[in-house]
Amino acid sequence: MAPRAHAKGLTIAADVDERLPMRVVGDPMRLRQVLLNLAGNAVKFTETGGVGVTVEPGDKPGTIVFEVRDTGIGIAPDEQARVFLEFEQADGGAARKFGGTGLGLAISKRIVERMGGSIRLDSTPGHGATFHLALPLAAADDAAAPGAFVSPNLAGRSIVLAAPASIEAELIARRLRRWGADVVIADGSDAMTAGDGRWDTALIDQALGTDVAIRLARDLKPKAEHRFVLLTPGERHHLPNLGEAGCNGYPVKPVRAASLAARLAGDGTFERGAASIHTARTAEPAPARRNLSILIAEDNEINALLARALLAKLGHHPVVASSGVAALGAWDAARIAGTPFDLVLMDLHMPGIDGLEACRRIRAAEAAAGTGPTPVVALTANAFAEDRERCLAAGMIDFLVKPLDRDKLAAVLAAVAGNSALAA
Repeated sequence: MAPRAHAKGLTIAADVDERLPMRVVGDPMRLRQVLLNLAGNAVKFTETGGVGVTVEPGDKPGTIVFEVRDTGIGIAPDEQARVFLEFEQADGGAARKFGGTGLGLAISKRIVERMGGSIRLDSTPGHGATFHLALPLAAADDAAAPGAFVSPNLAGRSIVLAAPASIEAELIARRLRRWGADVVIADGSDAMTAGDGRWDTALIDQALGTDVAIRLARDLKPKAEHRFVLLTPGERHHLPNLGEAGCNGYPVKPVRAASLAARLAGDGTFERGAASIHTARTAEPAPARRNLSILIAEDNEINALLARALLAKLGHHPVVASSGVAALGAWDAARIAGTPFDLVLMDLHMPGIDGLEACRRIRAAEAAAGTGPTPVVALTANAFAEDRERCLAAGMIDFLVKPLDRDKLAAVLAAVAGNSALAA
């Protein structure tokens, strides 16, 4: 969700409590679907401020509590119960302006309750909203296996977080305090005078502005042994000036726990902080045997963004069409230009021409032109047998359930790239 939030000038952050098991037993695809829906709505309905996701142990053993909080428009008390009802929207003006919440919350509530959990909403109009999920997720047998993140011991460390007041700053400070550090959040020049003015570490948020960040990095150099700047991927062009001003490294926002821990454990050289910024990334799956040109037909902006980012990370070349009509136009234009798409990922539910009809028209055009079929894979939120049969009858070769599972997507891409048979 970070690119979409940052494009709106919003902060976005997460804090996962280290006391939780490394792995739990549950349905990861459906849990991800719920969290993406809640976080997507939070970004959609927020114009200033930010969004935060927290995960921590619940009051009951084996229960995990998820909270998705935003600083958006909020929802009136008499409308809060309605947002979980199918075919209902909170339409008292503000929510209607942003397009409503659709059926996502009703589906999320159903999924959570079938998992044995509960979901509720706290909100005040004009002051944002917080969705609370409580889910019974038992620890897996290998929860204590090696490889779990070990939080650093920061007892006795003093840290100043120079940042605008935000959910992001709050969650970073919360994590550092849980690790034992003494943390003070200060906005801009207040960082020079907060506390006794001397710190073990200074974290400077680029969101204060480049000039302010550079000045703080320079002025805090004699007062803080280590100085790190927090910035988004789009702000990396400021790094040379920040490095010259005295910054030792740069965790990228949204700041991951492992990345932050690695910076705080470093030796203070700017180059090492830069080179090891991706410490927290997990191993990439093996890429398909060749890069593919892929058309994504998806009218949901969030789903399209996620699919495009995932495909690009896997080394492919995605193009997004936001409707069935646009998808047909893009497919036909590429075919006429002699650069046909290797694969079409087709959402089933789009306004106007839906995914099934779009696939039928592609197959008809191919038959008329005497060309081979373009692999078309359905994107659907349902995994029912009847949906699969309808996809195959329309000329699709397979289908993927949303939200996309990285490994299943990679398997489909590898099959297409290798021209091997896909599931029928």
